[in-house]
Amino acid sequence: MALVVAKPIQGVSVYGVQQVAYTVDGVPDQDYTQALTVASFKECAAVEAEIDVLSSMVRGRQRKLSDLGEVITILSHAQASMKSEDQLSTDLSNPLDTLPVAADLALEYYIRIPLDGDNGNQIRRDACQKAVANVKHAVDMESNSLQQDAVTLQNMIGKRDSSYQTALNLSKKSLNPSTTAIRNMKG
Repeated sequence: MALVVAKPIQGVSVYGVQQVAYTVDGVPDQDYTQALTVASFKECAAVEAEIDVLSSMVRGRQRKLSDLGEVITILSHAQASMKSEDQLSTDLSNPLDTLPVAADLALEYYIRIPLDGDNGNQIRRDACQKAVANVKHAVDMESNSLQQDAVTLQNMIGKRDSSYQTALNLSKKSLNPSTTAIRNMKG
């Protein structure tokens, strides 16, 4: 008859899995739950940094759309000041002091508006129509980019929230055994 003797095996848990000390960002000897919690919080911080960058890009796009909207408004006023009965391409708008402002704003976004007149505060009908078309095209392109950025931003916020939730759940999981052990010691 053979006798079976229990022999402790170093480095093996009760589940038969080898115990390993994990290292996360130079912090050695963590168990799996602690390592995963730290990694989840690190992921949250990385995603948060991306969200900050993307948010500033979205604000920049919104500012550009606002500026281009102002340019379209000024050009529309210039078009409205032109005589409707004599629609030649050489018609000049009434002098508008806001036209140079619109030209400067548009130039910031690489759209050239050729001004005319003695003081550079008038625009020809054909140049105004081309400028309006160019600005509207730029607005459409920027609106599409803004929509794509908004979707990406929304996805990143969801990813960040999911990472935070994972980290919190893991933190709670690691706290439960210790609180149970303390309760058992008191009881």
